Amino acid sequence: MPMTRIKRRHPEDGGYARGEETRARIITTALRVFGEAGFNEASTRQIAADAGVNPPALQYYFGGKEGLHRACAQFIIDRMLSIVSPALTRAREIKRPAQRAQAVDALCALLDAMADGLVAAGSESWGRFIMRGKADGAGPAMGMLRQNIGQPIMQAVAQLIAVVTDREVADEITRIKAAAILGQVTTFHTNRESTMEALKWPDFDAHRLQMIKTVIRGHTRAILDAGPHRGAGAPRPRARAPARARPGARLRPRSSGESS
Repeated sequence: MPMTRIKRRHPEDGGYARGEETRARIITTALRVFGEAGFNEASTRQIAADAGVNPPALQYYFGGKEGLHRACAQFIIDRMLSIVSPALTRAREIKRPAQRAQAVDALCALLDAMADGLVAAGSESWGRFIMRGKADGAGPAMGMLRQNIGQPIMQAVAQLIAVVTDREVADEITRIKAAAILGQVTTFHTNRESTMEALKWPDFDAHRLQMIKTVIRGHTRAILDAGPHRGAGAPRPRARAPARARPGARLRPRSSGESS
């Protein structure tokens, strides 16, 4: 009689199966180690030891160091998208110039959602991981983060700015404004420790988060209101100088009715 393979099931109380708990623990540990040492210098043996597993477990769950780096990136992507997806979806729906006021509100809501990531569980290790990845430029994670978080958000922000300013999405001024506006939030994520030190804050709490949102909203509206919308930043045409008489040209004598 053939044996029936029993599928592994989640416990009925909603907890994780043991293998999934182990995988999650390895990712949490790897985020910290990669954030501290970088992809090239991080030791898989150290990650395994700190996670309380044998080194072969990393190969089993992730296929090696690069696979673990990708898993860390996917973990951040999943968490960030769970926070910003509603605001990102709303932002993508606004495309007509007639929706200028809605575009400003949608942009501020998207920036608020990004700021909410500062108080999400584990966000401290995400920031270190991303900051170290940008500095080193090593490993596959940064490409994944750009493709799945950075570029979609940048595109949505540029689209909203184009609606507000009546410019093209691909216009350089539009893209510069998008980068400047997004930088207000991303600096808190990627420069978390130095920012808190400068502000003399021990952490980000609800009150401090609201202050950050209020300032960013004010700055964003000021950036969008600055200068004329269409063609802002383009050189203005020079005023024409009054015509001069050519050398040697005879001046027409004034008639008695002309004023001087």
